[in-house]
Amino acid sequence: RRESYIEAQSAYEIFKSLHPKHIKSDFVTYRLGLSFFKQLPSTIDRDLSIARKAILYFDQLTRYYPSSIYVKEAKEKKAEALKMLAEKELYIANFYYKQEKYSAALNRYEIALNTYSGLGFDSRFLFGAASSSYRSGNLKKGKKYLDQLTQKHPNSDETEKAKEEATEYAKP
Repeated sequence: RRESYIEAQSAYEIFKSLHPKHIKSDFVTYRLGLSFFKQLPSTIDRDLSIARKAILYFDQLTRYYPSSIYVKEAKEKKAEALKMLAEKELYIANFYYKQEKYSAALNRYEIALNTYSGLGFDSRFLFGAASSSYRSGNLKKGKKYLDQLTQKHPNSDETEKAKEEATEYAKP
Protein backbone atom coordinates (compact mmCIF):
# COMPACT_ATOMS: atom_id res chain seq x y z
CA ARG A 1 0.00 0.00 0.00
CA ARG A 2 2.91 2.35 0.65
CA GLU A 3 4.38 1.50 -2.75
CA SER A 4 7.52 0.12 -1.11
CA TYR A 5 7.66 -2.70 -3.60
CA ILE A 6 11.27 -3.69 -3.04
CA GLU A 7 10.75 -3.99 0.71
CA ALA A 8 7.49 -5.88 0.18
CA GLN A 9 9.20 -8.23 -2.26
CA SER A 10 11.91 -8.96 0.31
CA ALA A 11 9.40 -9.56 3.10
CA TYR A 12 7.31 -11.89 0.95
CA GLU A 13 10.41 -13.83 -0.14
CA ILE A 14 11.47 -14.31 3.49
CA PHE A 15 7.98 -15.36 4.52
CA LYS A 16 7.73 -17.79 1.59
CA SER A 17 11.08 -19.40 2.41
CA LEU A 18 10.24 -19.73 6.12
CA HIS A 19 6.66 -20.95 5.59
CA PRO A 20 6.51 -22.80 2.25
CA LYS A 21 3.28 -24.64 3.11
CA HIS A 22 1.43 -21.81 4.78
CA ILE A 23 -2.30 -21.59 4.12
CA LYS A 24 -1.80 -18.17 2.49
CA SER A 25 1.04 -19.28 0.19
CA ASP A 26 -1.06 -18.43 -2.85
CA PHE A 27 -1.49 -14.86 -1.59
CA VAL A 28 2.24 -14.56 -0.85
CA THR A 29 3.17 -15.89 -4.29
CA TYR A 30 0.73 -13.51 -5.97
CA ARG A 31 2.02 -10.54 -3.97
CA LEU A 32 5.60 -11.47 -4.83
CA GLY A 33 4.72 -11.35 -8.52
CA LEU A 34 2.84 -8.11 -7.99
CA SER A 35 5.78 -6.59 -6.10
CA PHE A 36 8.02 -7.22 -9.10
CA PHE A 37 5.32 -6.13 -11.55
CA LYS A 38 4.81 -2.81 -9.74
CA GLN A 39 8.55 -2.08 -10.09
CA LEU A 40 8.33 -2.12 -13.88
CA PRO A 41 9.02 1.20 -15.56
CA SER A 42 6.14 2.91 -17.33
CA THR A 43 7.94 2.93 -20.68
CA ILE A 44 9.47 0.13 -22.72
CA ASP A 45 12.74 1.94 -23.40
CA ARG A 46 13.94 1.13 -19.88
CA ASP A 47 15.24 -2.09 -18.34
CA LEU A 48 12.40 -4.62 -18.21
CA SER A 49 14.38 -7.59 -16.87
CA ILE A 50 12.34 -7.53 -13.67
CA ALA A 51 9.27 -8.48 -15.74
CA ARG A 52 10.62 -12.01 -16.00
CA LYS A 53 10.60 -12.35 -12.21
CA ALA A 54 7.01 -11.13 -12.04
CA ILE A 55 6.06 -13.65 -14.73
CA LEU A 56 7.86 -16.41 -12.82
CA TYR A 57 5.77 -15.85 -9.70
CA PHE A 58 2.53 -15.43 -11.64
CA ASP A 59 3.29 -18.75 -13.34
CA GLN A 60 4.02 -20.38 -9.98
CA LEU A 61 0.69 -19.18 -8.70
CA THR A 62 -1.28 -20.57 -11.63
CA ARG A 63 0.67 -23.85 -11.60
CA TYR A 64 0.64 -24.62 -7.86
CA TYR A 65 -2.58 -22.88 -6.83
CA PRO A 66 -4.89 -23.15 -9.85
CA SER A 67 -8.05 -22.60 -7.78
CA SER A 68 -6.71 -19.48 -6.04
CA ILE A 69 -8.79 -16.32 -6.20
CA TYR A 70 -5.64 -14.51 -7.41
CA VAL A 71 -5.13 -16.58 -10.56
CA LYS A 72 -7.29 -14.42 -12.82
CA GLU A 73 -5.50 -11.21 -11.92
CA ALA A 74 -2.10 -12.95 -12.07
CA LYS A 75 -2.85 -14.05 -15.62
CA GLU A 76 -3.84 -10.51 -16.57
CA LYS A 77 -0.67 -9.04 -15.06
CA LYS A 78 1.43 -11.71 -16.74
CA ALA A 79 -0.12 -10.81 -20.10
CA GLU A 80 0.69 -7.13 -19.47
CA ALA A 81 4.30 -7.96 -18.62
CA LEU A 82 4.65 -10.17 -21.71
CA LYS A 83 3.26 -7.40 -23.91
CA MET A 84 5.79 -4.98 -22.50
CA LEU A 85 8.59 -7.42 -23.26
CA ALA A 86 7.24 -7.95 -26.79
CA GLU A 87 7.06 -4.19 -27.36
CA LYS A 88 10.62 -3.84 -26.08
CA GLU A 89 11.83 -6.50 -28.53
CA LEU A 90 10.01 -4.72 -31.37
CA TYR A 91 11.53 -1.42 -30.26
CA ILE A 92 15.05 -2.88 -30.37
CA ALA A 93 14.46 -4.62 -33.70
CA ASN A 94 13.12 -1.40 -35.21
CA PHE A 95 16.14 0.48 -33.90
CA TYR A 96 18.50 -1.89 -35.71
CA TYR A 97 16.34 -1.68 -38.82
CA LYS A 98 16.48 2.12 -38.85
CA GLN A 99 20.25 1.93 -38.41
CA GLU A 100 20.29 -0.30 -41.53
CA LYS A 101 21.70 -3.20 -39.52
CA TYR A 102 19.33 -5.64 -41.18
CA SER A 103 20.93 -8.87 -39.96
CA ALA A 104 20.72 -7.70 -36.35
CA ALA A 105 17.15 -6.51 -36.90
CA LEU A 106 16.19 -9.84 -38.47
CA ASN A 107 17.63 -11.68 -35.49
CA ARG A 108 15.52 -9.60 -33.08
CA TYR A 109 12.35 -9.99 -35.16
CA GLU A 110 12.87 -13.76 -35.21
CA ILE A 111 13.42 -13.85 -31.45
CA ALA A 112 10.24 -11.84 -31.01
CA LEU A 113 8.28 -14.19 -33.28
CA ASN A 114 9.49 -17.24 -31.38
CA THR A 115 9.06 -15.77 -27.91
CA TYR A 116 6.10 -13.39 -28.08
CA SER A 117 3.84 -14.75 -30.79
CA GLY A 118 0.12 -14.28 -30.25
CA LEU A 119 0.30 -11.05 -28.25
CA GLY A 120 -0.89 -8.73 -31.03
CA PHE A 121 2.44 -7.86 -32.63
CA ASP A 122 2.83 -10.75 -35.07
CA SER A 123 2.10 -8.78 -38.22
CA ARG A 124 4.75 -6.21 -37.27
CA PHE A 125 7.26 -8.93 -36.36
CA LEU A 126 6.64 -10.74 -39.65
CA PHE A 127 6.85 -7.56 -41.69
CA GLY A 128 10.12 -6.62 -40.00
CA ALA A 129 11.52 -10.11 -40.57
CA ALA A 130 10.49 -10.11 -44.24
CA SER A 131 11.79 -6.62 -44.89
CA SER A 132 15.06 -7.20 -43.03
CA SER A 133 15.57 -10.44 -44.96
CA TYR A 134 15.02 -8.75 -48.32
CA ARG A 135 17.25 -5.82 -47.41
CA SER A 136 20.05 -8.10 -46.23
CA GLY A 137 19.87 -10.07 -49.49
CA ASN A 138 18.17 -13.20 -48.18
CA LEU A 139 15.28 -13.33 -50.67
CA LYS A 140 14.34 -16.90 -49.76
CA LYS A 141 13.86 -16.07 -46.09
CA GLY A 142 12.08 -12.85 -47.03
CA LYS A 143 9.60 -14.83 -49.11
CA LYS A 144 9.08 -17.27 -46.23
CA TYR A 145 8.14 -14.44 -43.86
CA LEU A 146 6.04 -12.70 -46.51
CA ASP A 147 4.12 -15.94 -47.08
CA GLN A 148 3.47 -16.27 -43.34
CA LEU A 149 2.40 -12.65 -43.14
CA THR A 150 0.07 -13.03 -46.12
CA GLN A 151 -1.45 -16.21 -44.69
CA LYS A 152 -1.97 -14.99 -41.14
CA HIS A 153 -2.68 -11.30 -41.76
CA PRO A 154 -3.93 -10.99 -45.34
CA ASN A 155 -5.57 -7.58 -44.93
CA SER A 156 -3.00 -5.84 -42.77
CA ASP A 157 -1.07 -2.73 -43.77
CA GLU A 158 2.12 -4.67 -43.11
CA THR A 159 1.17 -7.27 -45.71
CA GLU A 160 0.69 -4.61 -48.38
CA LYS A 161 3.99 -2.92 -47.53
CA ALA A 162 5.83 -6.25 -47.53
CA LYS A 163 4.37 -7.21 -50.93
CA GLU A 164 5.53 -3.90 -52.39
CA GLU A 165 8.97 -4.39 -50.93
CA ALA A 166 9.18 -7.98 -52.20
CA THR A 167 8.35 -6.77 -55.70
CA GLU A 168 11.04 -4.14 -55.47
CA TYR A 169 13.72 -6.56 -54.31
CA ALA A 170 12.70 -9.31 -56.73
CA LYS A 171 13.51 -7.12 -59.73
CA PRO A 172 16.66 -8.20 -61.58
